[in-house]
Amino acid sequence: MRIDRIAQLSLKPLQLVLVILGLWGCSLLGDEQDIPRYLIVPDVAFVPTEIQGTASSNITDLWVYSATDVVGVFPLPAVVPLLPEDTQDGEVRLLAGIRENGLSDRRAPYPFFTAYEQLNFPDPGMRDTVSPEIGLVEDVRLLRVEDFETSNVFGSMIGGVGLQRVDAEGQVFEGDESGRIEVSVGAEAVRVRTVEQEYELQNGAPAFLEMDYRCDQPFAVGLFGFRNGQEWQHPAMVLTATDDGVDPEWNKIYIDLAPLVTAQGSADHFEVYFECFLQSGRSTGTVGLDNVRILTY
Repeated sequence: MRIDRIAQLSLKPLQLVLVILGLWGCSLLGDEQDIPRYLIVPDVAFVPTEIQGTASSNITDLWVYSATDVVGVFPLPAVVPLLPEDTQDGEVRLLAGIRENGLSDRRAPYPFFTAYEQLNFPDPGMRDTVSPEIGLVEDVRLLRVEDFETSNVFGSMIGGVGLQRVDAEGQVFEGDESGRIEVSVGAEAVRVRTVEQEYELQNGAPAFLEMDYRCDQPFAVGLFGFRNGQEWQHPAMVLTATDDGVDPEWNKIYIDLAPLVTAQGSADHFEVYFECFLQSGRSTGTVGLDNVRILTY
């Protein structure tokens, strides 16, 4: 009898712990406070107005904000978990993100895209697919540089025939014509610049050069700054080949111009330039361009 009594007494603390854990587990399973709901976002579509030009974009990430905090940054296609505190104010904002200068370590929301407000959410534990459409913010300054459909504002500074309009099959990104630079043995260097376009960019304001491009060798892009009749060349970046060993592919890039504007300081205006030098060991090199424009405030 004494042995049984001791056994019963020794089991009571363990039983108590199990009961507490069981009640806690039931509370977790029955309480929806910590159960996330999920937004599935396959892509974000950029839809410009009729007067805003190309719908070409390269949106790589989704930045998600609640009313009070950052929920997170999610590569597209994205699965976004939302906790109750994220949706308690009735909406979540989705912002389209890009890679500045095409670099994976320069991810940021594009400052000229509108936000998408998500107001409806699935039940806890459930999923809902969302297909956001965004445009350009109302106060953006859209400075069209060249789409090559009816004109070519680029003049040759050094080398060859400069930048030409082309309409050959396989050389056009969209529309009827695109721009093309060619370098070759005997004409190894080309530099072209916009002629008397006089783009006004403000120090301290975000400014990006957008363009679609393809190339089978590196080429450079940048700005010339002008002040009191003098000019300064400001390289932005060198773009590497977009080919896969067979044929160059078109790519969309957003080039941050703000550091160049800051480096210039005060300026009367700016002009855009491209330059290409034949890569060592090659006999020819080509660059395709389209939808070149500057966005700023």
